[in-house]
Amino acid sequence: MQALAQQQIVAAPVKVKTSQQQIIDQIHHHCQQTDTVIMLHGSDGSGKTTIAELFLEQASNYAECAFITVNERSTPDRLRAQILNQLFGTISLSDETLSRQIQRQTPLKHAVIVIDNGEQLSESFLAECVAAINQLSAVGQKVSIIIAADSRWAYQQKPAPHLRLQGPVMVEVQPLNKDEQVQFVQALLPERLQRLWNFDRIHQFLSTINGYPGEIQQRLQLALATQAQRYKEDTAPADSAIDEPDDDHVKLSQTHEQNKGSGIKLGYIIAVAMLISLAVVGFINKEQLTDWFSQTQSVPATAESPESAPEPVKAEAPQAPVELPSFEPLAEQSLALMPEDLAISYREALDDLNRVAAAENDPRELELGLIKEPKLAEAETVEPAAAPPQRALQTDQVMAADPQHFALQIAIITTERLLTEFRNDYDLTESTSVYQREDGRYVIIYGNYASLQQARDATSELPQAVQQMEPWAKSFAAMQTEIAAPVQQ
Repeated sequence: MQALAQQQIVAAPVKVKTSQQQIIDQIHHHCQQTDTVIMLHGSDGSGKTTIAELFLEQASNYAECAFITVNERSTPDRLRAQILNQLFGTISLSDETLSRQIQRQTPLKHAVIVIDNGEQLSESFLAECVAAINQLSAVGQKVSIIIAADSRWAYQQKPAPHLRLQGPVMVEVQPLNKDEQVQFVQALLPERLQRLWNFDRIHQFLSTINGYPGEIQQRLQLALATQAQRYKEDTAPADSAIDEPDDDHVKLSQTHEQNKGSGIKLGYIIAVAMLISLAVVGFINKEQLTDWFSQTQSVPATAESPESAPEPVKAEAPQAPVELPSFEPLAEQSLALMPEDLAISYREALDDLNRVAAAENDPRELELGLIKEPKLAEAETVEPAAAPPQRALQTDQVMAADPQHFALQIAIITTERLLTEFRNDYDLTESTSVYQREDGRYVIIYGNYASLQQARDATSELPQAVQQMEPWAKSFAAMQTEIAAPVQQ
């Protein structure tokens, strides 16, 4: 039981749940219908980052996508460089606004930009994002910016009603429904603990929390740790009771030792009494014992029975000498006595083998084989097998990968020359793969991982300069869709 309670929660598989898909559908609708910033807000642990990444996978079917995470070192020029790198594959730090730099690139029909940890954005860059949407929509370029942030910060960005300004669209992350919460808890529990947590216990646990994924994971981890600590406290007195004997046990041992000493004294008394009794009986029968002793002493030593006399040792007879076998000397005439049929020569045996081999080989079969072989070769040249078409770079490998696996998308490059220069400059030629989409653009990816969390953790393996570009996890299913179906521009 203690070993079960100490097990850690394993990461549950990331899958789109019904309630999450409803939020993603709302974001898709606002991206298509509105020209303003979309605030994806919720409390800590509500799953905003997961929903944003799942949305990007679906949005990549109709738009160019970029995903960046804001931290304390994110300056406006670095944020612009990350967005431009993921949308156009260009690397530059400039003080120009995001709108002007996007207008200098190849026009995009629709671009989707997701900014995580939006509460750390500066007010100036937030105003720059709003201005970029308005200015680019005026020239016919569709840009959607989704900011994932805390609810309190998001509501503070709404303009006052008397200003009559269009504020951001608010999309709140709702808790999971009851069935999804139960399924999420069952997926988080270690396999050996699932049988100990029935539905009643899970519902009792969920009744005290709001039902967000991150909150469920933290509270469940705390509950299992508390359960393990209680088990240790309950088992500690039992162990000490085994090691330290109680007072009754001590008294019983002392009584046993006293009884043992009394038994030894009683044995001594009985032995002394028996010796005294034997002495008294001997004194009474003194005359009889004297006669018997004199009779035993008068028996001569020679009256012993002949059977008790020791047997005389017989002398061993001398052993006869061992005769060794004699061999006749080898004479020259003995070699001449071998039969002639056993002395067959090597040359005669070789002649017999050659005659047998020549009799079994038919020269007509050799001629037939020489005739058939060119005909088979000619038939193969007439109807060659159609080789499958080869795509550029590692596109075929991406198509053959497991759709449920994930990789890190680093950049999207427009030309092969820029692709080569980019990979050489950042030392990514050997460690990354590249696939070509249906529209001809090249996408640089890194790794192949079985879960979304493993792909996120692999960001630390990239060079520091590449980590600043904020590569984001992307499923191979989304990549295969980009390769097989044309992307709208």
